[in-house]
Amino acid sequence: MSLLEVQDLSVSLKTAQGLQDVIRHVNFSMDAGESHGIVGESGCGKSIFALALMSLLPPDSQTKGKIILEGQDVLGLNSTQICSIRGNRIGMIFQEPMTALNPVQKIGAQIG
Repeated sequence: MSLLEVQDLSVSLKTAQGLQDVIRHVNFSMDAGESHGIVGESGCGKSIFALALMSLLPPDSQTKGKIILEGQDVLGLNSTQICSIRGNRIGMIFQEPMTALNPVQKIGAQIG
């Protein structure tokens, strides 16, 4: 069993023109000890994808598919359950310049 498995993930966000697809049919799996990088041009959906994995999308967004973390579908969890795994079992380093990691310090020291 994979540590994290994403199955047919699609995300739509509410706009003035209605719901707009921003991520379509993403699939991947990740085992313990593996690393994955998400690359792409600005505006291609990297941050939305990461926010979907953490269940941090706006309430008026629409998410379809499955995000299975350690055998549990994250999309089926209530807010109390998802809060209990955020930061404990899954986390995200945001790309904001003021909160980004310092490249001259060890990651463990910064996170600790």
